[in-house]
Amino acid sequence: MSHIVGIDKGTTATKAVVFETGTGRVVGSANRATHALHPLSGWHEEDMEVTFDRVADCIRAAISDAGLTGADISGVGVSGHMGGLWALGADGRPAGHAIAWPDARAGEIVAAWTREGKTEEIYEISGNAPIPGVPLALLAWLKANDPERYASLHRIAFAKDYINYRLTGRFVTDESDISFFPCDIRKRAFSHRLFDIAGIPEVAGKLPDVLPTGSLVGEVTEEAAERTGLKPGTPVVTGAGDAVSAALGAGAVLPGQAVTVIGTSFMNNLTTDRPVMEPAGVGFLFLMPGGAWQKLMANTGGGSLCLDWALRAFDHDRLAAAGEDRGGFFATMEAEAAEVPPLANGVFTHPYFNTSGMSAPRFIPEARASIFGFDSATGRAQMVRSVMEGVALSMVDCYAALDGSVDEIRLTGGGARSRLWAKICAAAMNRPLGLLEAEETGALGVAVLAAVATGQHPDLATATRSMVRLADTVEPDADLAAIYADAYPLFRDLGRDLEPLWRKRAEILSQQGKCQDTP
Repeated sequence: MSHIVGIDKGTTATKAVVFETGTGRVVGSANRATHALHPLSGWHEEDMEVTFDRVADCIRAAISDAGLTGADISGVGVSGHMGGLWALGADGRPAGHAIAWPDARAGEIVAAWTREGKTEEIYEISGNAPIPGVPLALLAWLKANDPERYASLHRIAFAKDYINYRLTGRFVTDESDISFFPCDIRKRAFSHRLFDIAGIPEVAGKLPDVLPTGSLVGEVTEEAAERTGLKPGTPVVTGAGDAVSAALGAGAVLPGQAVTVIGTSFMNNLTTDRPVMEPAGVGFLFLMPGGAWQKLMANTGGGSLCLDWALRAFDHDRLAAAGEDRGGFFATMEAEAAEVPPLANGVFTHPYFNTSGMSAPRFIPEARASIFGFDSATGRAQMVRSVMEGVALSMVDCYAALDGSVDEIRLTGGGARSRLWAKICAAAMNRPLGLLEAEETGALGVAVLAAVATGQHPDLATATRSMVRLADTVEPDADLAAIYADAYPLFRDLGRDLEPLWRKRAEILSQQGKCQDTP
């Protein structure tokens, strides 16, 4: 029996999973926390050397957990969070810290593009509404604010590409990741017009080769083998950006198939046979293998990130006491939230806790979380339930705005492990949601790609049929669905009413910053 290692280099944690190639069954896994750096407010960076150290540790630990050796691994695939800026200098070493996608330093640049009408043209070319953490915005910020570092950038790519570079010595990317540069979504290539709009035409000389998603990048080097426990010469495929790899790992490869991921972000992905540009200026559009596309309506403001905030704010002592072994804590927390009546005694939470704001169903980078209906009777269980419901209602918001047929939805991500949260999502959508057997769909998605690239399955459709399986289906509770149907218009209208207030808040903060800079 051959085995594939799938690696999901995430924003908050990196996971390595060993899968049986024929069945997709998990035989070993390991994870390490991502070491994020925040040198200034709103900045989100990573030391690239530390990042690879943790990836290498993960790979070695996952192979050991499976009771295997590197000789048993027939291929490697890497998924990584999209956007951000991962660059090498002329010496082939990291050109400073990586900038990750949640970074907000380029927020004013994106806001200026919106005021100047540039965002509309960017979207028309790319199908992507830019957020501060995309390379196009970050490079424009560096050119304006740190020209010395900007000039030091020799090659630019993405998180997974740096991991592949350290594994193989080859620095390339794939179609899925250039989607969020963004690129020309129709031509499936980098766009020089976008570089001109952003004022960074010279970036064209710093770009990597772009391979079809799932192509072979190279083989594990002797040095990488020593670090990871893999065998030298093991094939490494391009892998894919996390949104695309999660869809592949959920089996959403045909038009009309959708997957919702309750991860750090909350991603609602629909596979299509055409570039879906509606709603205009909203959401993300990514390139899928085989000439397909994926329309992503994402609450980048937060998925499980929102729940993490609620637990830190309202249940800090129990969370700290649980330490690293949090299974019992989460079970208790979920049971308590399940006892709270639907709508958490009237508490509505808009789940935009991240600095990237709202990217769907409307593009509002200034959006932030709000809690409506909070009173002295609101405790930790009410807040936990309200956050779960707010994320679920944002799911309704996103799918309602899609210009495309949604035939089925599968649910995955860390948050999908909560039966309560899955039940809330099914009721809010009032439709069945398939739960996947493999929890780490990002890692499974790139394992599927590796299995095809190494000839162990003839094509993507066959590989997903063999390696991706449903564990259960959550049916919507009719009574709960009726409650959420009544509540959704209030959730929706509150968000619309808050829109000008979010922008006013951002304006006040911007003016405050300018005043502080004045002697």
